[in-house]
Amino acid sequence: MLVESQKSILTDTIMENCQDIISVVDLDYNYRICNRAFLKLFNLPHETEVLGKNVKQVLPEETAIIIEKYFDDVIKNRDTRDYTFILQIRGENKVISQLSIPFVEDSEITGILSISKDITTEENLKQKLLDMVCKLNDTLELKKKLEDQKELFMATLTHDLKNPVQAQLMSLKMLKRGTLGQLSEEQNNILDILLESSEYMQQMLFTILYTYKYDNGVIELKKQTVNLDNLMQNCLREIGAFAKSRNIEICYKCKVDEILADQSQLRRVISNIINNAIKYSYKNSKLKIDIFTNSSNAIFSFENMGEPIPNEIKDHIFDKYITGKTGIGLGLYFSKKVIEAHGGKIYLITNGNLSKFIFEIPVKNNVIKSIKW
Repeated sequence: MLVESQKSILTDTIMENCQDIISVVDLDYNYRICNRAFLKLFNLPHETEVLGKNVKQVLPEETAIIIEKYFDDVIKNRDTRDYTFILQIRGENKVISQLSIPFVEDSEITGILSISKDITTEENLKQKLLDMVCKLNDTLELKKKLEDQKELFMATLTHDLKNPVQAQLMSLKMLKRGTLGQLSEEQNNILDILLESSEYMQQMLFTILYTYKYDNGVIELKKQTVNLDNLMQNCLREIGAFAKSRNIEICYKCKVDEILADQSQLRRVISNIINNAIKYSYKNSKLKIDIFTNSSNAIFSFENMGEPIPNEIKDHIFDKYITGKTGIGLGLYFSKKVIEAHGGKIYLITNGNLSKFIFEIPVKNNVIKSIKW
């Protein structure tokens, strides 16, 4: 057990070295005890500047009024109170967190012990963080609104353009068939160019429209048994004129007969990738297409040679609105959505001038017939 002299030494040590601000007031709210941290807060040289003085004589009037209300509450309820207040010292506002405890002797309250901390730095940091969060939320909200407006614009645009483009294609095909009379070779050549351009525009519109629908979760895959060679031949036939215009030789091998998939969506993916490969290939080069299986996936590989893809594009090539020199940057984003909806994955492998787009569709719960090669 500590003797009185030891208690006195312990008390003096705490009052001298404790970083918390400690003070004791009597029932008239006159200061009876204060420690070094208290004096340091008010830049006072000695405790005689405080002891015996009333709270209103030491603290700013507004602060004293607030603290006395809490002191009244401590005495009335005979219980501890924890509170925070603003203390203005030398023109600077400090945030003080204070714990006031009733000082009881022989069941009677004889004073109030207060232990305080200057939490100004912490509160300032909290406020800065809160301001940053608010600004970030405002930025995200604005971004979302802009994104929603952009999506609505794209959806409305594609919907409004779809019918005129379809009508244009039908008219051009009628001319091509000679329904309205025979055409000269030169007229046929021009018509081929117009048809190719219109079909590309239609494909672009479908890509935008289906991307919008996928993003809004309104498309369900309609899986069926797909003959891959027939599907690929149709895709290559559509893209043939474009490949010929750039003198791109397409080397195609398919070691898979049938697969369970959404044929129309898979066709759009394949057409997107082939079209990109031809567009960005060197003229007079080759596009290699290989379709095969491993133990778990049907694998579609498209390899071409062209200018190296910049890192800033390569790292985000399957993101929305990422594009090279031309286009709207939705083809690969849409393709990723379709392949992932099939439970597969799509990725890019590059090595200098060589680029290889690969997508895989799982064999599990799928119907796959392999071709002997």
